Amino acid sequence: MTAFPRAFAAMLRVNIANMIQYRAEILLWSFWGIINPTVLYVMWAAAAGGSADGTVAGLTRNGVATYYFSIMVVGHLTSAWDVYEMSYLVRKGALSPQLLRPILPMWNSVTNNMAYKITTMMFVLPMWTLFFLVVRPEFSTQPWQFLLATVAVALGAILNYMMCYTVALIAFWATKLDAVGEIYFGMCMMLGGRVAPIDGLPPVVLEIANALPFRWMFAFPAELMSGLVPTPQEAMAGLGIQAAWVVFVIVLFKVVWRAAIRRYSAVSG
Repeated sequence: MTAFPRAFAAMLRVNIANMIQYRAEILLWSFWGIINPTVLYVMWAAAAGGSADGTVAGLTRNGVATYYFSIMVVGHLTSAWDVYEMSYLVRKGALSPQLLRPILPMWNSVTNNMAYKITTMMFVLPMWTLFFLVVRPEFSTQPWQFLLATVAVALGAILNYMMCYTVALIAFWATKLDAVGEIYFGMCMMLGGRVAPIDGLPPVVLEIANALPFRWMFAFPAELMSGLVPTPQEAMAGLGIQAAWVVFVIVLFKVVWRAAIRRYSAVSG
């Protein structure tokens, strides 16, 4: 095993151990990850049931259940929160020891993110199962859609993480990022197909959602998982858009990171 995999594995073990110490806290976060899409499911299912044709945003009541179950799973697996934590690390000087290591501080954050998702599985799996048994979504998803959905979830997780971390680097120039974090989270919710199914958005907002990365973080993987992407060609086109956004955000991160480190060195030095 080379140096990087050893360091990565060590950081992951440490972060998992830290997460286990805060079981009550991560249980609350896990619960919120279930409650939010459940409330939205109830709202949109009621809208579908009360409409003249029994649909909303092109989805039947059961289609809404399937979509929001998928959003529940995708939302957990693609979650990221560095935009809320980076300003603390910069203000308190907690980033300085990490900068002395022969590995980017981002990788410690990556393992923290992975540790959270691993340790919370003991909580979210029973909750997902309960939601599934009560709501009974009916998946008409084909095997190829499930297969490509796993790729889409992975790309969505990378895209959201890298975008969130890059936005968090604003902390090197600003003292607090609370407002920035709320704006970012709001865009994830509104333009990512989480507050409403993408096809339920007004036409102008839908165009904006298609042009920005948020749909490709959350809605597209959920649509694939739900069987709402009808052809392999459309699915591959969506994966291509995801991959293009991932490449763009990685390049953007490298540019902003170099500028942030120069800024940090000038201020602290």
